[in-house]
Amino acid sequence: MLHFSCDLCSCSLDEQRFVVRLESYPAFDPDRLEPADMDHDHLQEVADMLDHGGPDDESLESSGAKVFRFDLCPQCYRKFLKDPLGREAVRRLKFSKN
Repeated sequence: MLHFSCDLCSCSLDEQRFVVRLESYPAFDPDRLEPADMDHDHLQEVADMLDHGGPDDESLESSGAKVFRFDLCPQCYRKFLKDPLGREAVRRLKFSKN
């Protein structure tokens, strides 16, 4: 038997749980292609990357699509629906003036 716990509050999830999937990927606007983009030799660019050891880990990590999956309890799910980007949580932070 699988055991699920809320990814936000860590409470044990029984029958009712909610799955939240977030997907991020680089935006591509085909309407903004320039004639110079069509003249670019992408095959040569790949060959150059292979000759020089390929792209670094940071550029690979930031350029690809990412998918995240979270299991949430009903209370945390309601909180997520009200503020999916966590903007209110940031506004509530109070920093001292040290």
